[in-house]
Amino acid sequence: MPRAHVVMAELSRLPGADPWLAGAQLTLADILVASHMDFLAQTPEWGPLTAERPNLQAWLARLSARKSFQATTWERVAEMARAA
Repeated sequence: MPRAHVVMAELSRLPGADPWLAGAQLTLADILVASHMDFLAQTPEWGPLTAERPNLQAWLARLSARKSFQATTWERVAEMARAA
């Protein structure tokens, strides 16, 4: 957890006042990190790691609200695989 806190602190610092990791626009950086963060958000560690980083919680909420993100959740991908 100590190293995870270092990583989360840096991720929290990156956007500054911007809504996305690299600035005002959604970029590949957000998309790449989003799947990992979404997975991490399903664990008990998410709470302690983001308790003092509300901007990361808001960032993931913004991403999670996107139609493209909802279409590629683990559950949705599993559904598509079963249907194939």
